[in-house]
Amino acid sequence: MKAWLLVAALVFCPLVFAMDQAELSALLEKARAEMDMPGLRGAVRFVDGSIVSASVGLADVENAVALDDSVGMPGGSTGKTFVAALTMLLVEDGVLALEDPASKWLGGVAWFDELPNAETMRIRHLLSHSSGMGDYPATMRYGMLSIWRAISRGGIRFEVEELIGMVDREPLFPAGEGYAYTDAGYLVLGRVIEAASGREYFDLLDERILTPLGLDEIRPQDRSILQDITPGYMAGARNLRDDGSMKIDPSSEWTGGGLVTNPTMLVRFYGDLAESRAVRTESLAAMLDAGWRDPSAPDWHYGFGLFVYDGGGRFGHGGLWPGYRTQVMHYAESGTTIAVQTNRDGRLDLEGLVARIESRLRDAR
Repeated sequence: MKAWLLVAALVFCPLVFAMDQAELSALLEKARAEMDMPGLRGAVRFVDGSIVSASVGLADVENAVALDDSVGMPGGSTGKTFVAALTMLLVEDGVLALEDPASKWLGGVAWFDELPNAETMRIRHLLSHSSGMGDYPATMRYGMLSIWRAISRGGIRFEVEELIGMVDREPLFPAGEGYAYTDAGYLVLGRVIEAASGREYFDLLDERILTPLGLDEIRPQDRSILQDITPGYMAGARNLRDDGSMKIDPSSEWTGGGLVTNPTMLVRFYGDLAESRAVRTESLAAMLDAGWRDPSAPDWHYGFGLFVYDGGGRFGHGGLWPGYRTQVMHYAESGTTIAVQTNRDGRLDLEGLVARIESRLRDAR
């Protein structure tokens, strides 16, 4: 253990005993009832590496199956932090550079050359949603094709380049001079990673991050039917068909998120990230410091794959996939990481729930 981490563990060791499984369960059950969720689960990782986890409610409402801590749920955009960490490992290796134009790796490819700011966007812009690209979900083309495929094919699935190709050709702003959250931008980043490394993204992620960190309960959404996951609920309706398929094919998400996970795996990964086991200390510093700042919102910005608050005092990410919601946050002062996840989508204040858990920990110090 590094000397500074040992000191932190001694200073904040009361947090290890500040919440047990019963108390976490009680907090989760109260929130589950308030927000009308079928099931809810959470995990807290303390500075010494110990983890408390709990689950309440149902994984499968129709069959009255209780939710547990390890069954899979799609983690939505929390997967972007994994994409960013892998990118930083390639930067550490000298395979990529943050100032590389994306065109260095994708120039001459027809779909890329048609993108807004194709010649000026850099790797750092893709990582921080500051490339000037828009996104596909709100476009008429995405909406119409989704309806047509749902009716004609029974499900909605898109290829990566199809989704990227739905982006408006006009830039939202010059590259690096604004912020616009874009899943399409992270799909472009995925293609850059593969072009630069000569490897498939999910294989490289497993080799460089998942296996070395022992994150053996995280799996790629690389197929239409995901095994060992809970049903999710969209406006109260079950999202899994009898054959295990979903209306929206989970393999379409790819580097926009694309990982099946659980709260314990998330707090382990974000804890490893914070403690320089996932990437080097200077790489994490770059991830936290990067990104465009909005003068009207000085308390937060988007770094590389992370929402950063209070100048790096806390950082994390939320995730949404139809039928599921996820939120994870790391608190630098205490070294505590908290993640929660539910099998319901819609308007849910999971970030507020994480803050509520952290507040309880602070009060117990």
